Amino acid sequence: MEGSEGEPSATLRSQQVQATRRAVLAAARASFGSRGYAHTSVDGIAAAAGVTKGAVYHHFAGKEALFRAVFAEVEAEARARAIAAGDPSGTPIDQIVAQLNAYLDVALDDEVQRITLIDGPAVLGLNLDPDADQEAAHAQVRSFIAAAIGDGQIIDIDPDVLADVVGGLALLGGLLIARAGDPDATRAALGQALEAMVRGLAPDENR
Repeated sequence: MEGSEGEPSATLRSQQVQATRRAVLAAARASFGSRGYAHTSVDGIAAAAGVTKGAVYHHFAGKEALFRAVFAEVEAEARARAIAAGDPSGTPIDQIVAQLNAYLDVALDDEVQRITLIDGPAVLGLNLDPDADQEAAHAQVRSFIAAAIGDGQIIDIDPDVLADVVGGLALLGGLLIARAGDPDATRAALGQALEAMVRGLAPDENR
């Protein structure tokens, strides 16, 4: 559909803009995941996406901004895969164990390792201000833990602190796997250690 003077309609232009952004993000993700941040260039991303360098800068201020967007996308997918691993019919402890194990499995993925566990901390640091998605995820975990405490299925600990600790355990586990000489062996050992720690959160009568 075109405008009155043969120009593309506003809807078509918006679709083209979004398609360009998606192409740039996909090319950036492929390069960051396989080549790493240091060996990725905006020129290379533009060429892989089939767009001009100016088109890349129209959507992103530079390589770091592009990496930040890719990092957020990959991290959100990893978090979603972990959350989906929890069986709603299981106990809260079982669900937390399953989700931690799922995240450790995700950390074995080469792309996840390179983007979120190796280059992410190096480029963006570990003290990122949480974005809306991260805050929502924390609130969801906190609410889940608070309900489990209220039901007597987890010992009485500050749910905000415990939510941070669980998230920290997942992150630390991922970092250790990404830097291990034998990631599979490290993942197996971490799975045993984290499960023992989490099951210690059950009241004495539930252990």
